[in-house]
Amino acid sequence: MEKMIETARLLREKYCFQGYIHLKILPGASRSSICEAMELSDRVSVNLEAATASFMRDICATKDYEIDILQRQRYIRDLMTKIRLPAGQTTQIVVGAGMESDLEIFKRVLIEYREIGVARTYFSAFCPQKGTAFERKAPQPLWREHRLYQMDWLYRIYHFHPLELNLAFDEEGFLSNSDPKMAIARELMDFPIDPNTASYQELIKVPGIGPRSAQRIMAMRQKEGTLGKTELASLGVRIKRASTFLKINGWRDSTLEMWLS
Repeated sequence: MEKMIETARLLREKYCFQGYIHLKILPGASRSSICEAMELSDRVSVNLEAATASFMRDICATKDYEIDILQRQRYIRDLMTKIRLPAGQTTQIVVGAGMESDLEIFKRVLIEYREIGVARTYFSAFCPQKGTAFERKAPQPLWREHRLYQMDWLYRIYHFHPLELNLAFDEEGFLSNSDPKMAIARELMDFPIDPNTASYQELIKVPGIGPRSAQRIMAMRQKEGTLGKTELASLGVRIKRASTFLKINGWRDSTLEMWLS
């Protein structure tokens, strides 16, 4: 930790480097070291690696999850009231090193945003390495990492409620290798919506419509009136994905039975 801080100090003070520095905080680092690191960095991070203390004990018995990791994150959170950290703090979770479900991982992610105030959570699918205790453990598919990133995006950018996000998990708490927004929409939306009258919150729930395209729809229909498929496509709507969930000018692509089949 001291060597990393000294490296950052050399960059800033000796070489007058004014660019971006993301400095990793090692588990168990002292509060004073964390303070120094934050004064020299744009962003710092303490990697969680595991979703809970029990999974951490499986991965690394020498780390105390509460003291070495969570307490250090809280140090950063509290110091940010006094030290300017432009890009905030982030963290990372290894997916599948333990036997944790995707739901267990995501519950930890929500705590990180709500209680720790992290700016981003990153995911890394477990890959066994020779010469380690886990070298015979099965690697995790990259799609599992990808689907967790999509869930994170739905929470941070789309502002889906956690209860809505829960609809994407199966009974065992895992995500399937398919778009979680599509799975949520099938459970959440009883009927197709009319993009010419729907609210922003209704539009954002539709697969194929993102925050920008939803905002554009709201703005454009005030100027142009009724919008059809051509206009929606020009605003960034992915019509092929969205049309099943839309009723445009009284017309929809399929019946509700076809939609849910």
